[in-house]
Amino acid sequence: MTIQIDDQGWGTPVGGVGIIVLRKETSELHYDIVPIEHFSIGRFKKKTYLAAARDIVEDGFSTLKVRKDEEIEICSGCIHDKTAEWLKNEGYKFTVMKVDGIAQQKGEQLFVEYLRGLGVPNPPQIVEETVDEYKAQFFYIMDWVREDREKRKHLCKTGWKYLIKFFNGKKKK
Repeated sequence: MTIQIDDQGWGTPVGGVGIIVLRKETSELHYDIVPIEHFSIGRFKKKTYLAAARDIVEDGFSTLKVRKDEEIEICSGCIHDKTAEWLKNEGYKFTVMKVDGIAQQKGEQLFVEYLRGLGVPNPPQIVEETVDEYKAQFFYIMDWVREDREKRKHLCKTGWKYLIKFFNGKKKK
């Protein structure tokens, strides 16, 4: 059996980050969101999202009863740094790689549902993982945020330099 670990929403200005743990052969999955609070100014700098992502994966491994002999594929994104450390310390064998297929597709679908739940109307879904798709989603969501900046600020990754400037109205020198 193969376990895939992937993330969704790292580059999305609104919401937290989705983490999916999926058993490829059976499509069993565990999905949760690293809460937006981990992307606020103070916490983003401290990288508290790393431990939150690891905790979601640990819960997923418990839920799916992942065995040490299962093949594990983990996305190369930096949000998985503490997860990779945990896997190594626990004695799991894993490969860091670009995760695709069912894990990527289902994770993106669940993340778009999450964005809808936050109030984003019809967010573009990432399907092919192209730069154009990511740009289209980013700018669509930023346009939505601009429509009511103050009421939507709490939904944004305010620890990002881009959003710090966006909400403070300051330009980089």
